[in-house]
Amino acid sequence: MRSPGSARCSDRVEAGAVKRPLSLYMRISALTLHLALFIVMLSDAQGPLGLIGAFVLLLPLPGLLRGSEYTHAWASMLVAFYCALWLAEGWAELSARGPAFTLAALAAFDFVSLVLYVRLRARERTAQTAG
Repeated sequence: MRSPGSARCSDRVEAGAVKRPLSLYMRISALTLHLALFIVMLSDAQGPLGLIGAFVLLLPLPGLLRGSEYTHAWASMLVAFYCALWLAEGWAELSARGPAFTLAALAAFDFVSLVLYVRLRARERTAQTAG
């Protein structure tokens, strides 16, 4: 038995911890991955078409910074398109297989974090109105 004055370590941590919504972490990871994709594409751009492809990723940036669920939703479709392009490039060109599949994986993680932000934010909003 514990004495009344002693508290478990987990009780002390929970008492002083700030509870942050899980969607906040998804939002931060989505923004970080999105900017990483832009930087990698910009550094690897070959010609004007590569630059245009990189700057298209900046279109959803204002909404991502604001935390707009609508922007996160359509940005996920944009990133899915980029992921498909990199998968096709990696499959078609043997010399570019490693970098293309790496970029496709990065885009896939960005897609997952964008979609999870939208889903988790909707659940949190529903819980706030219900409770």
